[in-house]
Amino acid sequence: MLHILAHVVPEAFFDVLKTVPLLLVVYALLYYIENRLTNTPALLSRAAQFGPVVGALAGTIPQCGFSAAAAALFSAGYLAPATLVAVFLATSDEAVPVLLAGGVGAAQVVLLLALKFAIAVIGGYILKYTVFRSHRPESDEPVEVEMTACDCSAGSPVWSVVWHTLKTSFFLFAVMLVLDIVVHLIGEDVLASLLLSDTLFQPLLCAILGLIPSCAVSVLLSELFVGGTISFGALIAGLSTGAGFGYIVLFQEKEGRRRAFPVIAATFVVAVLGGMLVQAFFG
Repeated sequence: MLHILAHVVPEAFFDVLKTVPLLLVVYALLYYIENRLTNTPALLSRAAQFGPVVGALAGTIPQCGFSAAAAALFSAGYLAPATLVAVFLATSDEAVPVLLAGGVGAAQVVLLLALKFAIAVIGGYILKYTVFRSHRPESDEPVEVEMTACDCSAGSPVWSVVWHTLKTSFFLFAVMLVLDIVVHLIGEDVLASLLLSDTLFQPLLCAILGLIPSCAVSVLLSELFVGGTISFGALIAGLSTGAGFGYIVLFQEKEGRRRAFPVIAATFVVAVLGGMLVQAFFG
């Protein structure tokens, strides 16, 4: 057990450490929005139609902490659920460098990112006008939001931003540590044997694996693909649900958990369908 801890503690610490600068920026932005901008609802309303596209573009950036930043904006009421789903679906975390290092060609990596972007945009817009049509926070009316992710209205602005960043970081570290220990105890070989190679159900199983809120999952899925254990479509499905820290941030505040479940469920369904379609056409 000690040798597992010696491996996972530094890994979880540095994964969270890479997220801290982005969280600082997001919480500073939330403070500015809440205390300085008086026309935020109108601005968000005018930008609403581009939400899934912008979300998918942002999610394509290979940054493990971006999904957490998007989740914090959603929890604060400044991001529509369909846009957050688009961010989650487009996110690939550490997959790109791992795939390139493993010998996957640049053309296939570009195809991966393009397909994930397309799934995120199409899925985001379908969700926006169906499942989430009555849940868009962007409107011309004032938005009444409980700032669950960052209640920055009191105290020093700097301390408020730093405090919420530290609180979220400690929460991320604790959850990441537990999950990494569980994954190491189970073992990658056991996980690979459970993924039903060469079946249409593999994208479904990889999408379930991707729901584990850890940046290490994208690395695991990439290594399984490089080793020939999972298909390209299964890789797409697993990386599309692999939103890393985003899920953890959604569940950080009790008030936001009810809103989190529809987002996660929608992300999962679109990822599975997208992965199965990709597997049918590309293998």
